[in-house]
Amino acid sequence: MPGPAMPSGRTGCRDTAPPTRKADPLIMLRSTRPDLPASDPAVPELGTSERGDGVAEPSRRFDGRLALLALLACLLLTVLAWRETTQTVQDDAEGHFTVRVTELHQRLENHIQTYVQVARSAAALYTAFPDVQRAEWNRFVDGLALSERYPGIQGIAFARRVDPSNAAAVTGAARADGIGHFRIWPDAGGPERVVNLYAAPATETNLRALGYDMLSEPIRRTAVEQARDSGEPSITRAIQLKIDEGNSPSPAFIVFQAVYRDGQQPRSVEERRATFVGVVLTPIRIVPLANAVFGPGVTDVAATLYEGRLADADFPLYRSRAPSPEKPDLVAERELTFGNRVWTVRYESRPGFALETESWKPPLVLAVGLTLSAFLTTLLWALTATRRRALEIAGQITASLRRREAELDQLFNEAPLGIALIGEDAKLLDCNPAFARAVGAPRDGLIGLDAKLRAQDPALAAAIDAAIGGESVRLEVDQLLLAGGRHSHFTVHLQPVATPDDPPFVMAFVEDIGDKRRAEQHIHYLAHYDALTGLPNRVLLFDRIGQAAKQARRDGTKVAVLFIDLDRFKVINDSLGHSFGDEVLRSVARRLHGGLRDSDTVGRLGGDEFLIVAPQLHQAADAAAVAEKVLLQLSSPFAVGGQSFVVSPSIGISLFPDDAEDAEGLIRCADIAMYNAKDGGRNAYRFVTREMGARSRERLDLEAALRRALHNGELFIVYQPQVRISDDQVVGVEALVRWRHPEAGLIMPNRFLPIAEETGLVQGIGDWVLNEVCQQIRRWKDHIGLSIPVAVNISGQQFRDGQLPAKVAAALDSNGLDGRELEIEVTEGTLIDDIPAVSTLRALKERGCLIALDDFGTGYSSLSYLHRFPIDKLKIDRSFIHDLEQAGVGDSIPRAIVGLGRSLGLSVVAEGVETEVQLQLLRSLKCESFQGYLFSRPVPAEELEPVLAVRAARGGHHPARVPLSTSP
Repeated sequence: MPGPAMPSGRTGCRDTAPPTRKADPLIMLRSTRPDLPASDPAVPELGTSERGDGVAEPSRRFDGRLALLALLACLLLTVLAWRETTQTVQDDAEGHFTVRVTELHQRLENHIQTYVQVARSAAALYTAFPDVQRAEWNRFVDGLALSERYPGIQGIAFARRVDPSNAAAVTGAARADGIGHFRIWPDAGGPERVVNLYAAPATETNLRALGYDMLSEPIRRTAVEQARDSGEPSITRAIQLKIDEGNSPSPAFIVFQAVYRDGQQPRSVEERRATFVGVVLTPIRIVPLANAVFGPGVTDVAATLYEGRLADADFPLYRSRAPSPEKPDLVAERELTFGNRVWTVRYESRPGFALETESWKPPLVLAVGLTLSAFLTTLLWALTATRRRALEIAGQITASLRRREAELDQLFNEAPLGIALIGEDAKLLDCNPAFARAVGAPRDGLIGLDAKLRAQDPALAAAIDAAIGGESVRLEVDQLLLAGGRHSHFTVHLQPVATPDDPPFVMAFVEDIGDKRRAEQHIHYLAHYDALTGLPNRVLLFDRIGQAAKQARRDGTKVAVLFIDLDRFKVINDSLGHSFGDEVLRSVARRLHGGLRDSDTVGRLGGDEFLIVAPQLHQAADAAAVAEKVLLQLSSPFAVGGQSFVVSPSIGISLFPDDAEDAEGLIRCADIAMYNAKDGGRNAYRFVTREMGARSRERLDLEAALRRALHNGELFIVYQPQVRISDDQVVGVEALVRWRHPEAGLIMPNRFLPIAEETGLVQGIGDWVLNEVCQQIRRWKDHIGLSIPVAVNISGQQFRDGQLPAKVAAALDSNGLDGRELEIEVTEGTLIDDIPAVSTLRALKERGCLIALDDFGTGYSSLSYLHRFPIDKLKIDRSFIHDLEQAGVGDSIPRAIVGLGRSLGLSVVAEGVETEVQLQLLRSLKCESFQGYLFSRPVPAEELEPVLAVRAARGGHHPARVPLSTSP
């Protein structure tokens, strides 16, 4: 094998030596690299004496002056940066103070609005239950836990409008209700009185205010009349409460909310006065309220609260900190308006506030700047010595480059990529062994060969001409050079190389991609043809339909798509085996392919479904003729494996452009028509009709798939645990149905349950779910001793057919269950719409089942049926849980539902809890339990069983929350 470098005079025949020396192309290639100096022996390395030590001393003096100038510049920049940082820190402190004041002010406003909302909630209770008694009022208020949640609220009272003529009856009723000392006071009163009847919590202090006439005192009378006439909460100015008279004064205010007759919401002032029943009043002490916001935890900002605007205020109502003799650095004033009152809050920064600012930045910038200045000066001095050292290293680099040139020679010869050098006369100057192997000829026989004349492909000859002219070219050819040489598939990249002092040449890079191309062709076949029958698959059929549609647009013809499904083919697979069924499919494919025109395409979509694309049709009758031919082709008996039988098809036909204009639409329409043919008795064909419509087609598709899903076992059940908030104990499980479609993947219930309701399939699905869940409960009781209920959702249709109690009893009895293990979940709409629902629920309760009201608050939310129906549990809808984190009153509805549930003795579960913030808010509301992604997504039974087993083993004490799965 020849060496890596070509003899210097090689230009044509190997036996002729020219009289003059010509440059080696490899040497020319290397000399064109700007980072590699030419290895010319005529250029000696510079020695120490040649660099000239006589200039070293002036250079050192210049380097010293440069270092000094750099030091002065750095010091100047350091001073400027220090001044800028000082100003920035001051601006940041003011901005931080503004943000902090806004945060505290918003927190104070939110607290007041929440306290006002308490009066609204109490008034709403009285509106919902006009006949509420003293014991019920006390139980409702006790459930609010005022001392824990609302510091400053002394209690919640109800004052009723009393006619003077009826005062004696009111007094007698109150004393009969257990308030023996009750009297209306003061004795003197106007023509109308509003008397304090209920006050809770029933402490000695609150009971002292019973009987007081709210209209007997001007401040309270003004606030009551304003609440009565406006329908909105009214607030008094700062006063001393009646229960505090005789004690040290403590400023407070009272929130009044009017209540109207029969829960009405009158629109005019006259209607409000006519239907006025009384007011709910909430006395609030200012100091505990303000301490909840500006208490000991707030050390950086001091707050002082004034009634009215600051210019008109005589004295502060509240100070979070004692006045400081030092003047605060930062001061801000904010007004707070609520109801009919204006308060002013003065905020002052405290010494602790300075610790939170970035006051450390200016000295740090100064220190860093001085350090960098010293470092830069030292670095410049060091660079002087480095420059002298660099001259010494330059000589060493020259020797290294010579070694690198030898390495390039080795790389050229051992590279797996074929490389050839072509001169400007199109002759091969040199090539590596990989190029010789690609061509299929010895390397010695290629040198000096005219590549353009011996090129097998004319495109290659043209590309060589273009590359010699200075153009980079890429192309693919099946044979490189020499007729009779090696055949394969090659990629060729021709790259011209030109240098100022040497003649230009072309570098040819050749890669054999024959194996890669054959693999691509095989992959293409697998991607476009069915492996079982060899027919085009779905991908290729879509392409054929698209091409036929384009031609039909040009010619004004039609394209027919025939969707063929073999009737009762599943019986063949189940009875004779899948191998036998595969052979039947191959026989059907051969008959379909053999009976069509050359322009038609028959393919297989999957399973026993075939598709025929018939282009260049003029009318629907032509498509019908194709369908009749298919029926005739398949009418003859098949003989497979010694068995003789007939396979009949159901055919659906759609036409382009009549029914759809794309492949997907045509196939969908033909599929709808095919199911219509099956419903009509099979072994027939049907055209899709416009009356079906897009919605009907989709419903038919989903309905047919759902029927197959119920038959083929595509439905499955997942379980989501319910966790008690107080101790993270799993207290229940909810069963949820899912559908895993063989082609569409996972389908959620909101897509298929409405179709199931319309078609009646929900009855079968519900019965299957009920039996599956009872069987799973039995397995859990046997394996792990399950002791918590499992909830099952029941649809409206299951209630309406009257068979639900019997079906539940049968499922429980067949699995040896007594009923307390099963929880039935119903929606508000089901209870309202279904008149016999009371008897159905009572029958379920008699069997031992628990009853849960799902999605509470999103439907009718009628409180009356909470007394009529035997309900054990309320489930707060996830939409209210998502609003919990919103500022303001995002927790008002969940709070009301929790309070209502507690007052009625019902268990309350929050659905859709996804964040720790939501859980903490629910814990503050004293909600009993929750379920959601924060603890676990719905998971299969086998994934939930270990958690339930741990709970049973530990005597019901569940460990800390552990996410179970990311399953849907």
